[in-house]
Amino acid sequence: MPDQSSGDLRFYTLLSLLARKHKLLFCALNEDNTTQPRNDAGARLEQAGITLGEVDLPHVLRSFKSDIVWFEFYYMARLDYLGLLERHYPQALIVVDSVDVHFNRLEARARLTGKLEDEAEARQMRVRELAVYASANMVIAVSEDDRQLIQLALPNVPVEVVPNIHAVPSYPDKTKRRYGELVFVGGFRHDPNVDAMQYFCREVMPLITAACPQARLKIIGSNPPQDILALANEHVEVLGYVPETAPHLECAYISVAPMRYGGGMKGKVGEAMSNGLPVVTTSFGAEGFGLQPGEDLLIGDTAESFAAQVIALLDDADLHSRIAHQGYDFIEQYYSVPAVGLRLDSTMQRLSYLPLRVIPMRRRLMLSIQKWYAQRIAWRLKKSSV
Repeated sequence: MPDQSSGDLRFYTLLSLLARKHKLLFCALNEDNTTQPRNDAGARLEQAGITLGEVDLPHVLRSFKSDIVWFEFYYMARLDYLGLLERHYPQALIVVDSVDVHFNRLEARARLTGKLEDEAEARQMRVRELAVYASANMVIAVSEDDRQLIQLALPNVPVEVVPNIHAVPSYPDKTKRRYGELVFVGGFRHDPNVDAMQYFCREVMPLITAACPQARLKIIGSNPPQDILALANEHVEVLGYVPETAPHLECAYISVAPMRYGGGMKGKVGEAMSNGLPVVTTSFGAEGFGLQPGEDLLIGDTAESFAAQVIALLDDADLHSRIAHQGYDFIEQYYSVPAVGLRLDSTMQRLSYLPLRVIPMRRRLMLSIQKWYAQRIAWRLKKSSV
């Protein structure tokens, strides 16, 4: 659902790019291996030339022979799914797209909160996540920082970078911008976004409005919980889900991304920059892009410094224009659809050179027995029980 989150938008764009040169079958799976019913999101995929899986995963695997199986997020590479793949596609290459390194995000949260339960969750996540990556032929990271993090733990697993992708419209008309209007975009099923807005409204926004009383913040994002809705006041408007963010980004004056923890690349940062909007964020918000603070965007890691950067953009029209233009040019050069399309093509080419998976003889024998049992015995037992 590319209108719901930046991760979904990236994945939809990746699928659309892959469909230009490959035959794709997309399976949106429920917990019981059945595929989700068709909806508007599925229709959008079909329009991009992507076939949708039907019925259940075993049926799909019997009817569609794949060279590559791509798991989006580590937790989709479940043991039962991998077992089905070993049975039906023993030589298929397995790709796991990390999207962001989850244990890295949880470790950052644990450092922020200092809670023992957060530290324990991060340790458990590291073990589970790396075990999945170790079983893949290739892991996809969204940034060089994430690639190095995975490679350090798993030096023998190939890791390639396929970053966020942004459609870059023509540079917007600056006369549409409403002076003093700040905007935040982020889905609220993602905990770092909830934390960011609570922190910003509690500690940063009062400093900004004290210096610029006309400043206003728009909070945009699907599934806002009650804690976020309660932030609304004379300076803060909570819009929640909007069908399109572009109209709001065209009119806003500054994008804020006050992330106190997180991982991967922040879609909200790249999206704002691709719309010619200057961004104020934190070191976490700028991760993964290779941006130059003070040139492509502004960074504030404390409430005081964050507010000071926003106020500087409000006070200095030349600074506002320079940051906006340089950020826009940076995204167009490195993270536009054509730029990332070339990186994706190179990744797929490198994948084709990797050796096929070798399943141990004992495992292959067990799979053969299971297949024989399913074909010759199990269906008879099932029929007789009916």
